Amino acid sequence: MRVLLMELRRSPLRWWFPVLVALDVAVLFGRAQWWIGVWPQASAAAQVPAFYLGPFLAAYAAWASGRIHRLGFEDQHTAGTRPRWQVEGVHIAAVAVYGGGAYAVGAAVAAAVSYDDAGPGFLWPSYLLLGAALIVLCIAVGHIAGRWFPSAFATPVICGLACFVVVTMNGGPMKAGLFVLSGGPAVEVTPERLAVRWGLALSAVVVAVLTPRTLPGYTGERGKVIARLPAIGGSVLAVACLAGVVTAGPVQTARANPSGQMCTRTEPKICVWPEERMYMPRLEAMAERVSGLPSVITSPSVFYEEGLRGDKGRDTDFSIFEGSMWEVADSMSIAVSRESTPRYCQAATSTAEDRRTMAYFELDSWLAARISGAGQPSDIHGGPPGVDQKAIARLIKQSGPAQEAWAKKRIKVIEGTRCA
Repeated sequence: MRVLLMELRRSPLRWWFPVLVALDVAVLFGRAQWWIGVWPQASAAAQVPAFYLGPFLAAYAAWASGRIHRLGFEDQHTAGTRPRWQVEGVHIAAVAVYGGGAYAVGAAVAAAVSYDDAGPGFLWPSYLLLGAALIVLCIAVGHIAGRWFPSAFATPVICGLACFVVVTMNGGPMKAGLFVLSGGPAVEVTPERLAVRWGLALSAVVVAVLTPRTLPGYTGERGKVIARLPAIGGSVLAVACLAGVVTAGPVQTARANPSGQMCTRTEPKICVWPEERMYMPRLEAMAERVSGLPSVITSPSVFYEEGLRGDKGRDTDFSIFEGSMWEVADSMSIAVSRESTPRYCQAATSTAEDRRTMAYFELDSWLAARISGAGQPSDIHGGPPGVDQKAIARLIKQSGPAQEAWAKKRIKVIEGTRCA
């Protein structure tokens, strides 16, 4: 511990610590802010800066580990009273302490800004540990790169960029799963998936600490093999963990059904995961708008967020994507139109099929606009083909009877389509 404290005091990274904290906070708030107030989403957001801190720390670790060789202190370093692996381990630990400290500050900020709106609960440790594993892995890679290629400029730059590119291309949640981009309450990082990624990170540290750059004191082929055995074992472990990460599947898995759920008081009910409680006022308003739809429209009695019903879920269950209530209204509109129209069957002719499809598109767009309380947001692009969203936005401002007459015409087209 004393040696580590000494290394922390003399490490140039102490001057970079405020920069690391600023980088973490900038990524935390600069990327998005819709996560504030939902604990799993805040946890995932607090983990995202590791995606940037990792490559930065890999570059620094490469520069720091190569200093001994650049200054010509290799022989003194090898002949010291402490085992080589302890000295290397202290260097890695010092970088990890500063990087982890900046990462922890960002997580504390994420918790602080979410506390008032999120209610009971706290940040999910699994997401924070996932980001920490990525940071440790990058530091280990940078350390060993600096030892083998002790350039003061080329190695740190190449190592940092390489880590960033490799993680970007292969570390996403649907690939190696070294990081996630969001944390909906319907999914979680299980201990098993997390453990195999920490196994990869720690085995990389073992390789970085035990792999010798030179083998002084060992003569003959047998001596060289003995010297390499720990590094060989660490490398085999790293390869095994890497294979486990690649073959384990997505890092996020479906969460078990909750013991409780939160539902609106207004009928029809809208039910969400308890972690989404901050959206309840807006969901209450949406439930009231559904109950106020014209009598020609029939609504399901309950709308469910994705994952609440487990294997019994339906394709009309909604998700709150990046805090957007339009996504919720859009999914609910499809459920309402299905409830209000006959069961689907193939139309007798292609012309009739096209006419009925357009009627469905227009009806769904109108329902989504009514449920959301406004037309399609300007930042939402696309939508059902052929539907004039501006005309729908004007329609929902007309009188109730006018809107009911408009909806009846679309339903009449749907009901009047003959089946093949």
